[in-house]
Amino acid sequence: MSLQKIVSFALPKHEDTRPSRVKPEQAQAMLIFRLASAKIWEASQAIRQNKHLAMTLRNVVLPKMPDGPMRLKALNKSINDAPWLSPLRHGMGFHFPKFEDWRSHIVPDESWVDDYVYLGEKSGNTFYEAADSIGQSWMFSQYGALNLREAVHPLISQMIQLLVEMNTFLEDVLATLIGQIMLEGQGQRRHVGKVLSPQYERVTIPFWISMPIGNE
Repeated sequence: MSLQKIVSFALPKHEDTRPSRVKPEQAQAMLIFRLASAKIWEASQAIRQNKHLAMTLRNVVLPKMPDGPMRLKALNKSINDAPWLSPLRHGMGFHFPKFEDWRSHIVPDESWVDDYVYLGEKSGNTFYEAADSIGQSWMFSQYGALNLREAVHPLISQMIQLLVEMNTFLEDVLATLIGQIMLEGQGQRRHVGKVLSPQYERVTIPFWISMPIGNE
């Protein structure tokens, strides 16, 4: 649930089109997308391969969950329809890739342009454009499109849909486990207060930040 919110917060929500503003923010968003994808893959493997978890899910929870077996079947199909998910997890999501895996993305050709390093007064305000360019090139190549640009929209759209589908499924599973099985349908909600919070659509994660000077 946290990753689902952070993914949304990381997407630029302004009209500033300067590369120095947009590129670092997009790179930051893609990093979080990759982490979210890797977690989706891990969750799918746990659901499928962890013996105790799979047995509890299928024998205890899903029979009490509306359309439970069909929901799991639909989720598994969505995972199977995203063949880029496993390579993204194993090749980059939680690891530094091997040099051989990236060789085709670091050999210069006629499409290459100059890369920039954007520097601030503090190391936290530094952006290496080349690293992100290579990382995104590898990332979108996993989709299998002939042109990488053609892979950007469908891969990100599918990634968001998978995140929503996995999150919704697990939320409903937990609700069934807690409400119908552990509490036997006798649980009751109790209001415990409110928290002052910003509007969801207005929350953003900037890349460039004002950092303290010296030891302040």
